[in-house]
Amino acid sequence: MPERICPACHANDTEAVDSVDREDLIRSYRQKGIDVSAYLHGDSVTLCHCNHCELGFFDPACVGDGFFYEQLQTQDWYYQDDKPEYARAAKLIHPDSSVLEVGCGKGAFRRWLPQSIRYTGLEFNDEAVQRARAAGLDVRKQPVEEHVAASLRYDVVCAFQVLEHVEHPKQFFHACVQALKPGGTLLIAVPAQDSFLAIAPNSPLNMPPHHVTRWTDRALTNLARSEGFSTTDIWHEPVADFHKEWHAT
Repeated sequence: MPERICPACHANDTEAVDSVDREDLIRSYRQKGIDVSAYLHGDSVTLCHCNHCELGFFDPACVGDGFFYEQLQTQDWYYQDDKPEYARAAKLIHPDSSVLEVGCGKGAFRRWLPQSIRYTGLEFNDEAVQRARAAGLDVRKQPVEEHVAASLRYDVVCAFQVLEHVEHPKQFFHACVQALKPGGTLLIAVPAQDSFLAIAPNSPLNMPPHHVTRWTDRALTNLARSEGFSTTDIWHEPVADFHKEWHAT
């Protein structure tokens, strides 16, 4: 059995808990009008659990690229302008702050913030970048690891529904931390695996090439602790109406 290293804590105390056939996954995405065959390697992907930090992760990771997310963007539910997490996060940000949003999409979160905010967004989906720039936003097609190398620092760094998509979450999280000024605030939102998602483990959008990691409260807290951060608050948003309808069907 191959040794699988946790991408969040780099421990080798991991175990395989499930396996998904490549062809089954391709068929599931095809029902949504999306071809993922180019992203999936091997005959299957394996869901693993890290016994050290509690992360769930897929091996191989098989992450999507910009074109994959452009296909998802055609779904009217994908880039939503109104999210409970936006309202919650906006209340935590001082009006005189500088804010970096990593994986900002078309920049919908910006309109939740006062005009006094100095906002920068990072995004790799070309169409989303174009839409954000057309709205007058400072959005750059650049990974956070590259952005932070320019010694740019912010009062607040936020990443909404991004961490679960990245192949190397530890490096991503570390770069977000580096982008903060001393005493800054990091706001992270992820789909909570210790929620109703746990009763639908085979939803294709909770598997590669969309989600390549699965996060519980404990896994997220452990990641923050590994970077010397204390977690000041964990908030679970209410289940959205469209999720209730999806579960009912």
